[in-house]
Formats: sequence, structure tokens, C-alpha cells
Amino acid sequence: MADDRQIAQLRNVMRFFINEQKQALSTFGQPAQSRMLSWLYRHGPISQAALCRIGAWEKSWISRAVDRLVAQGWVERLPSETDRRGVLLTLTAAGRLQAARINAELDRHAGALLDRVPPTARDTVHDALDILQQVFEAGQAARGES
Repeated sequence: MADDRQIAQLRNVMRFFINEQKQALSTFGQPAQSRMLSWLYRHGPISQAALCRIGAWEKSWISRAVDRLVAQGWVERLPSETDRRGVLLTLTAAGRLQAARINAELDRHAGALLDRVPPTARDTVHDALDILQQVFEAGQAARGES
């Protein structure tokens, strides 16, 4: 079982990373909206309810956020092929361009962070990241998420 030091360290590392990513995204406006665009860019169309679950956003907030993304011309609502009342959120051409910029900035940020890791420790960090990714993915699979 993890000890208090390990727990605190993981929480601090995650907090530092998230705060740095928010700073990197601040040039694009609202970081949460940038995260939505980034997710749609990487994974494709999704229902608003599913996006709400993935981002852990409030339903009332996400409706307004999606309305703003639609108004900016970055997202459109398309009828669901499986649910007559449902809609899927998808990126427009302008949204794909904006999301590509966002993802390039997130990649630049992550690369710059990894570049600060001493070369002799990079394999160890990579191995630790692989393990954490497997842990997160197993948790998502157990909850029926993808």
C-alpha cells in the first residue's frame, strides 16, 4: 500500500502538471473549452452527456460551454444515427484547426517538461509513466469508460 509520502508526491506532481497545462492553454481562452476541443480532435464525435462525464463537468455548465463553442464556429451538433433525440458534438473545419493548435501547444508543453528530466532518468520516468497509464486505463475499463 502507498505511504503518505508517495500519495503526497503523486498529488503534487499531478497538480503541478495540470496547473502548467492550464497556463499553456490560457492563450486559447477558457482551458476547459480547450480541453473539450482537444478531446474531440483526438477521439471524434461524442454526445454532450458523454463529454460531460469524461471531463467531470456540470451539465448546466457544459451546455453553456458547448453553446459558446458552437457560436465560435468550432463545434457543431449533428443528429445521432442511433438516437433520434440525441445529438453528437463534432468539430468543424475551423474547430479542427483550433484543436490542432491546442494539441500542438500541449505537446510542446509536455515535451519541454520531459526535456527537463535528466537524461539518465528518462527511461525510469518513461517506465513509471507507462505503469501509471496502465493503472488509469484499467480503472477506466473497470468503470466501462474508454
